Amino acid sequence: MNVAIVTPEALPFAKSGELADFSAALPKYLASLGLNVTLIMPKYRTPEIESLPTQTVLPELSVPLGGERVKAGVSKAEHGYFDIYFIDNPKYFLRERIYGPSTGEYLDNDERFIFFSRAVLEFLLKSKLRLDIIHCHNWPSALVPVFLKTHYRNERAFSRVATVFTLHNVAFQGDFPPESLVLTELNWNYFNPRELSLNGRFNFLKAGVVYADVVNTVSSAYKKEILAKKHSRGLSEILQSRRGTFFSVRSGIDYEAWNPEKDPYLAANYGPADISGKNACKLALIKELGLRLPETSPIIAYISHLSRFKGTDILLEALDEIGAMEAALVVCGEGEERYELALGEAARRHRGRIAAPLEIRPALVHKVVAGADILLIPSLHEPCGLNQFCGFRYGTIPVVRATGGLKETVKPYSPATGKGNGFVFQEYSAAALLAALREATDCYRNAPDAWRRLREEGLRENYSLEVTARGYVRLYQKALRSKRGG
Repeated sequence: MNVAIVTPEALPFAKSGELADFSAALPKYLASLGLNVTLIMPKYRTPEIESLPTQTVLPELSVPLGGERVKAGVSKAEHGYFDIYFIDNPKYFLRERIYGPSTGEYLDNDERFIFFSRAVLEFLLKSKLRLDIIHCHNWPSALVPVFLKTHYRNERAFSRVATVFTLHNVAFQGDFPPESLVLTELNWNYFNPRELSLNGRFNFLKAGVVYADVVNTVSSAYKKEILAKKHSRGLSEILQSRRGTFFSVRSGIDYEAWNPEKDPYLAANYGPADISGKNACKLALIKELGLRLPETSPIIAYISHLSRFKGTDILLEALDEIGAMEAALVVCGEGEERYELALGEAARRHRGRIAAPLEIRPALVHKVVAGADILLIPSLHEPCGLNQFCGFRYGTIPVVRATGGLKETVKPYSPATGKGNGFVFQEYSAAALLAALREATDCYRNAPDAWRRLREEGLRENYSLEVTARGYVRLYQKALRSKRGG
């Protein structure tokens, strides 16, 4: 089976959220199952891309856009198990960030990603790559299935190609003014509530849901949530209409990249058989971040894009009380400017108890996950979440809000039975967050045997992307049956 994965981001080349981790790891695991995999993404001007050995495949690709022809370039890099193709246009992708600065999104994101979607298909036509599946992710690549069934419907090269569209988070939809449709070169007949419009706007995510052969999301709990009107952000009706071709495949993490027994970033390696090295990682983190607390006190980690969807607002409300606990808090992340400023100020106010290195370098993130005792994930919405899986793998106990994939994968600890793999709170509030943190820190201090069992329970979990990849193979087969019959 020949698969092209189309994504706006992938580690280590460009990252704004968990999609980058997923997009980088899934191709490797698909390839290990015998699929031929290609990854296609924009050529941002990041050091990781600029330093990569590449060869030019198409120096000048002519891309239709709004009645004009815009030039693109395509380069190729061999990346172990699979090849990566970069779509290049400095006007659109020579930017500091993927979608926009911390103060808001780029005003031309509609144009940038309409261009990207058309460029992907023009490149695939010219390259003559044999494909069975085009797998698209989130709103920036959502128009690929639309263009395949409109502008490219008569191209023989695409006649047997099926599309899979993965919804990683319906909170981000690619919602633009109606006038953006002009850039697609589609006529206005497509701008209706059954196809491209939602609430009078051009909605990229909805368009992908309508036109893809198969649609999926990243946990069964999140699928149930977004089928309901309350959590669908306007998409419930169209998702209900796709029930027969709408599935869930739970995400996972790369167990080769996330392996405390071999992790090169750690002060000491450890694993399920001997977890003693975790304490050395904790001492190294205390020293590196200038934390002032006894090693017998817990370290709480919050690693996230900084936004309301990830619970940053209720974390801010709770900061002073967390700062007064016999514990330390480490915040890693980038995001909205107001949150970055507030967290920086809190770190100065609670020096030694709150550290806010507002970045997401892989080395730092791995050190924090290994050195922390508790991983806080207080999301308003969380389609699947990957951090809790990293926590399980590294013996770091998750404290989460019961939503989406967090509700599905983190089972609340019961002192009565000793069962569970984390701590869970229901209400979206600072008070509920603090209550769950106090429950976890009390367990850490006063019930060492229970804490050890919690760690052991997490270490036994298996959320490897190998399991996820097998789920996507089955999904690709369903997409091909939908496209080709049989």
